[in-house]
Amino acid sequence: MTITDERATTWARRALFAVLAIATLEWGMAAWAYRDPLDDAAWAALAEDIAAMPEAEPVVLASEWLGSSARMHVAALARTDAVARPDLRGWSRFHTVGFDTRWSPELAADLEDLPAPTRVESRAVGPFTITTYEQAAAGTLVGDLLGDVDALAVEDGAGRCRGRGELRCGAGTLAVRTAEIDYRPRQCLALDVRDGASLRIARTDTATGDVIRGHVGFADFNARLRNDSPVALRVEIDGEVAAQWTVTDAQGWWPFAIAVEPGAHDVAFVVDVGVGGRWTARGYDAAAPRTVCLEARTLQEGA
Repeated sequence: MTITDERATTWARRALFAVLAIATLEWGMAAWAYRDPLDDAAWAALAEDIAAMPEAEPVVLASEWLGSSARMHVAALARTDAVARPDLRGWSRFHTVGFDTRWSPELAADLEDLPAPTRVESRAVGPFTITTYEQAAAGTLVGDLLGDVDALAVEDGAGRCRGRGELRCGAGTLAVRTAEIDYRPRQCLALDVRDGASLRIARTDTATGDVIRGHVGFADFNARLRNDSPVALRVEIDGEVAAQWTVTDAQGWWPFAIAVEPGAHDVAFVVDVGVGGRWTARGYDAAAPRTVCLEARTLQEGA
């Protein structure tokens, strides 16, 4: 080998080592830049921080795409009142978890007609941002009127509905459960009843604030495509009709509100279902009920 060949070989080796060094450096930089920040340590730190918060202050996701992982790692984010909340009423102080302070479309929709809340503080917990909000207009929750089935007196045309946890009537069944309504999970009193059912759902001597608020919706996406029959809802307070509406599938998670004098009242919800089944490729199937979902709470919103 000549001196020229040796020099060429040496430079070739040096060039190869330089290329390998640059490639190794770029690989290391890429691994650092694209590393997964959501490791077990990050989730554990978030769970510990949230566990130290007051239990009465809800914690919800502001980045919904984190949902599955977040709810597996952080128990507070998997609570029914966080995942299947009716709205943001009654939340005078709450916290959101995301990668910044932006809100998810779900949180924005749950404001309904409330003004935007006031941001109190934001802080970083590893890759996450926890933001605390206050909302004076949200009011104070006095009670869930339909959350305890065993406290309800329910009747249909055939008489009183009976059972514990799930009430059985001649017209069908009622139970508190989480259902998909308008593409969202919601906890509600689910009514699976047949055509023409009329149910009276009552609570006596119930403590109320100055307003009763609630929602009506219809569960199951496929059923919504196949039945747009409305239901009629009437609310009675101390035996007098306070309000009544007709609600259809197209109205989604439909909110209602009724002013009431604070105190103790007999409150009843009368639900009339015209067509309770579904239309399928084989025609109308009355044995496959379309679930009607109803939730109602009483709040104190005034001074």
